[in-house]
Amino acid sequence: MYTVNSIRNICLLGHSGSGKTALAESLLYMTGAIDRIGKNADGNTVCDYDPEEIRRHISISTSVVPLEYHNVKINLLDTPGAFDFSGAVMEALRAADAAILVCSAKDGITVGFEKAWKYCEDRNMPRFVYISKVDEDNSDYNATFNALREKYGNKIAPVVIPIWNSAHKVTGIIDVLNKRAYEMQNLKRVEIDVPADKVSVIEEFNDALKEAVAETDEALMDRFFEGGDFTYREMITGLHQGVKDLSLFPVLCGSGLTCLGSLMLMDNIIDLLPNPVQGNYHKATTADGKTEEFVVSPGGVPCAYVWKTVSDQYGKYSYVKVLSGEITSDTTLVNARTGETEKISKPLTVIGKKQVETDGIGAGDIGAVAKLVSAKTGDTLCDADRVVKLPAPVFPKPSLFMAVTVAKKGDEGKISSALARLMEEDPTLSYQNNAETHQQVIGGLGEQHLDVVKAKLKNKFGVEIGLEAPRIAYRE
Repeated sequence: MYTVNSIRNICLLGHSGSGKTALAESLLYMTGAIDRIGKNADGNTVCDYDPEEIRRHISISTSVVPLEYHNVKINLLDTPGAFDFSGAVMEALRAADAAILVCSAKDGITVGFEKAWKYCEDRNMPRFVYISKVDEDNSDYNATFNALREKYGNKIAPVVIPIWNSAHKVTGIIDVLNKRAYEMQNLKRVEIDVPADKVSVIEEFNDALKEAVAETDEALMDRFFEGGDFTYREMITGLHQGVKDLSLFPVLCGSGLTCLGSLMLMDNIIDLLPNPVQGNYHKATTADGKTEEFVVSPGGVPCAYVWKTVSDQYGKYSYVKVLSGEITSDTTLVNARTGETEKISKPLTVIGKKQVETDGIGAGDIGAVAKLVSAKTGDTLCDADRVVKLPAPVFPKPSLFMAVTVAKKGDEGKISSALARLMEEDPTLSYQNNAETHQQVIGGLGEQHLDVVKAKLKNKFGVEIGLEAPRIAYRE
């Protein structure tokens, strides 16, 4: 079990197609968790394992991939970029302590990126910006970086910059803080000499980082104005504080295909992003209705938050983030919403679609539990001696409604129970039996969303349906 200081919970956010899943795949490869890099187009990535994700080559739900790097566990939450599946993004934001906003060097700032930025702003969430696909044709790192600077100001701080050759092709990257350069050779990182034409650029960006660090502490500010230098430890401490205070948003870059920049990204995740104790503080409602700060604490009584539910024909898995104490098999917790008791069976570590039994889930960590009776997404499970309720995420409301037609006679009864299971999994889905028009109507966030629901009903529950425009009950 990992201590709370050696855990980072990070969600990957960004527009569809910006390279989030490819980035997760490269991090898995560089840490030795997988021995070959999967591709979205081939349908063999760790994060996109659902048949619908493989068929469509996009993520449609948040998947969890834990990595171990330098004795730190990084729980990566890979979220969908398509707006039809933004409910999954809300779930991941509730479980994460920081975010990496992925922005493609080919597309620059997109609507999906701006939305993700706003989600983080609303939650005061520390964040990195990762510019992906820097080595691909038609990519333009400078244009993307300048657009970020123009939109979000001088808080945008580059800690990694690319190296170009004469043909303007990215061949390597420079670590601005350490003034060292690297390139990838056969998916292995190799240190190279810093190009002579980049020395002045590195000095300029390094000075900008020093200035950002000086602003986090008065003693450092005085030394900065006197022309003094900072130690590496002071730089890291100052940058960490700047990221936590939201006065600094480090920009990194790389490529998911060649793994360029992947190790440097993980170094910076460990050094600069908050652990679960330093992460978002939660407001909790106690049993007597008072509101108080809830701080993640390893030594407290057990408390866990259900941030995602997966339901299929075999049963239900609840994804939990442990906020206090630890949960092991035979831990008994109370559901703060219903007052019912839930007994934890075997806790699980989740790696994409794989579930591995574990001894327990410690404070700050993310895992899963099977067969909880009444728990649903947004519930708080806590010790009977200290019942607290954490706020559930606010999910987007359904905006597209379609009437259900049944392909096979006699399946009408099956539809409602199958949809009830899918609604446990997806809080952005709605279902009602319209008494006036005598139609079963389902609501979702868009055509793609309802199309996926239709496919899941067939694949998971064996119920075939058609969708048509609902009838309108006209009144005089």
